[in-house]
Amino acid sequence: MTYLFVFRAAPDVDHFTPLIWKLLEQGEQVDAVVTPGFDPDGDHRVDLLRGYPRFRLHRIGYLGSTVPGALRLLRRRRARLLAVEWGPGLRDGFDNLRSPRGLATLLGSVARSFQRARSDPRAQVRMSHMVAARVLGIPTVCLPHGLSVKLDPPTEEAVRLVADGALDWRDRNRFAAYVVNTEHHRRIHLDHARGNPEVMQTWGSLRWDPGWFERNRKLVPPYAWPGEPGKVKVVFMVPKWRNRVDPDATVDLFKRIHALDSVSLAVMGHPRPGEGAADPLRSAEGVDWGRIHDVTKVNSVALIAASDVVVDVGSSIGIEVVMQGKVLLNPEFIHDVRTLFDTVDGAAVVASSPDEAIAYLEGHARGERHVAGQAARAELLRHAVYGGREEPYDVLELYAERVRALAGDRR
Repeated sequence: MTYLFVFRAAPDVDHFTPLIWKLLEQGEQVDAVVTPGFDPDGDHRVDLLRGYPRFRLHRIGYLGSTVPGALRLLRRRRARLLAVEWGPGLRDGFDNLRSPRGLATLLGSVARSFQRARSDPRAQVRMSHMVAARVLGIPTVCLPHGLSVKLDPPTEEAVRLVADGALDWRDRNRFAAYVVNTEHHRRIHLDHARGNPEVMQTWGSLRWDPGWFERNRKLVPPYAWPGEPGKVKVVFMVPKWRNRVDPDATVDLFKRIHALDSVSLAVMGHPRPGEGAADPLRSAEGVDWGRIHDVTKVNSVALIAASDVVVDVGSSIGIEVVMQGKVLLNPEFIHDVRTLFDTVDGAAVVASSPDEAIAYLEGHARGERHVAGQAARAELLRHAVYGGREEPYDVLELYAERVRALAGDRR
């Protein structure tokens, strides 16, 4: 009997590994399916998992991406639970597979799986395994592949849908559990997206559970910042441009930081390139890219450890910055979304204008360094990591208990 996880991309590995590691430590058998086009070789987290004899990694091809291929694997591995990342659930026809509508829906899904296994294998592998699990009566849990620090709808489309009452995610209600890290994220599903309160559940953050955070920091290979001793090492995290970001204000801030003689600047694109490509920055006039380090492919944990200041808006990577004791500079003026870093006083340097952002960096170079106090750090973790529960508590153990219960193991 095994727990089977679907890895579509690096963020899945990042957020699923803590739970897989916990289950392996408790003697469980865990398998992971790697979707075509994603290569996890060399990932320090996958290397950790491969050290356990009860862990098995499956690389699948075209047939493995289809519903019949998924059925074969789930049966052969005697899967007791399927875990996938955030995203759509099954169609409503799957509510009753014994009905004519249910049978037609299933047959249509099987046929589409052969078509989409070639055109969109990453999406299809996830769906194929969900359909196969439904046929076999295996519970499917949808786990976070990220952590939302946003307190407002992130895109203009989402703002419109919420205002119109048209955000409909009832397909998510067909999971055995749809898990989010934070209670404010769960409220969005319940208040605006027709979520079922029994299915939508807040379990906290696996990725930034303090125990896993420390282990992950020790596992990741270190990064050596290239040259320029004595300068303030600044990482500029490229925002998701579609998340109500002002491109002109972002480019202006980037250019002004780049012009500071006291700064050694690095730019990091988003791990999902389509959401955070650096194109608006690359096309900016007056930028000497010979003075800027492109660190897009560097592991963010190691990069933050090597840096002094991280400039970021709207991303959960800010939690890593605060937990590592580095300075998070939050230029809130470049986007229109409130985040936890705007509301947790003292967790970050909140700049309301480019002048304030530059003034902080100049002060940092003079030794005037911001320090997130213990109270600010504790409040941030309370909302972002512990899901509003009393803390500290073992988030990994809670996840392990919950997935075992969903799989029918009540020990």
